[in-house]
Amino acid sequence: MRLLADENCRPAHVSALGSAGHDVKRVGALLEKGASDGAVLAAGRDTGRIVVTYDRKDFAGVTDHVGVFIADEGMAPRDVRRTVERVDRAYPSLDDVVEFLADWH
Repeated sequence: MRLLADENCRPAHVSALGSAGHDVKRVGALLEKGASDGAVLAAGRDTGRIVVTYDRKDFAGVTDHVGVFIADEGMAPRDVRRTVERVDRAYPSLDDVVEFLADWH
């Protein structure tokens, strides 16, 4: 799975996803620090990457994207990895899907 980790994502969560075989890029590799949420969504859409963030307030109601995973910062890295894999198996396509990973944990 191709993922785009928002700049607020803990390195341990990014590493856990990468070690599970996911292609994970950090927002900082594509955009300048402090990029708007709209720019993050556009970068995800333009590169075919699902956005992973902790920012429930700004990403919960978004549309026109290839997927958004809203994680809880306090989740253990292995739980983030396992939950992402469960969500991926549950959907034939994640286009315009926003999932709260803590709800699957």
